[in-house]
Amino acid sequence: MKPLKFKALLKQTIWGGDKIIPFKHLDDHLENVGESWEISGVPGNETVVADGEYAGKKLNELVIEQKDKLVGKANYERFGDEFPLLIKLIDAREWLSVQVHPDDAYAQRVEGDPYGKTEAWVVLDCDPGAQLIFGIDCDVETLRREIPEGRLEQHLKKVDVQVGDVLYIPAGTVHAIGANMLIYEVQQSSDRTYRLYAWGRNAELHIEKSLDVIDPKQGGKPIAGVPIEVEGGLREMLILDPCFALERLTATGRMNLETDGTRFYAYTAVSEGKVIWEGGERAYRAGDSFLIPASLGKYALEGGVLYRSYYPNVQKSEAELAALGVDLARVGGKR
Repeated sequence: MKPLKFKALLKQTIWGGDKIIPFKHLDDHLENVGESWEISGVPGNETVVADGEYAGKKLNELVIEQKDKLVGKANYERFGDEFPLLIKLIDAREWLSVQVHPDDAYAQRVEGDPYGKTEAWVVLDCDPGAQLIFGIDCDVETLRREIPEGRLEQHLKKVDVQVGDVLYIPAGTVHAIGANMLIYEVQQSSDRTYRLYAWGRNAELHIEKSLDVIDPKQGGKPIAGVPIEVEGGLREMLILDPCFALERLTATGRMNLETDGTRFYAYTAVSEGKVIWEGGERAYRAGDSFLIPASLGKYALEGGVLYRSYYPNVQKSEAELAALGVDLARVGGKR
């Protein structure tokens, strides 16, 4: 199988901005595009292959057809015919609602969903002085008393962010995207969200379920990550979690890579370059996302900065990183 590019699902929202269309170099005049679902197997919101041999096929149809050739043997054994990750771009013109997501156990027990929602953000663009909501400063019982009195907002932690910052957001974390911000998001394949606070706007809230799942210990500050020098560039290990891994790759030359049949890699580029494999190559530029199948074998990246997400074998990855001298305490994730 060759690298796969998908047609992004552009979603217009009342809070959407004007950053996604130019960032992705799209010849489109849609306004208020709040989200671009780049690689998705969420039922009803599946991305389809843009070109080549599998053009027009939905992602999960391709998983059913290609199985471990696409996602890797262990991934197929665990997730079956569903793709386990969701990759998005989010453009918020104004503060988004304050949210929290359930973990797998709560999502399965209460909602009948297969997965909860742990996610991560990378700030791709923002104004000077930009902020996010990332955690709370009190326990859940205090929130339960304060919400009816209209005093929730004073307990929300605002965190200063800048371009390139990475935030790890496990299930149970209270969070919200700030105004005029473009975000890369990787998450479990779920669209389950509990809205805790809407800044006075007329929106449905899910107070009791939010209080059920909030973990007040979560939040804090952006992740530093760990840089690893490799031939052809720099690899930064950002997050290693049972739900996903996230890396930032900077290809200053030719970065030779390989799949070993155990996992896929989902890439989103923030600058231009090309991916090369035996018998072909494909150029990419800012806003392009593509999937490297588990069966591809050797490939290379030439030029550009890209974010790479995948479903990891945590124990194996920890051992590999430790052998490279990586300080795992600087890498985000629950392990």
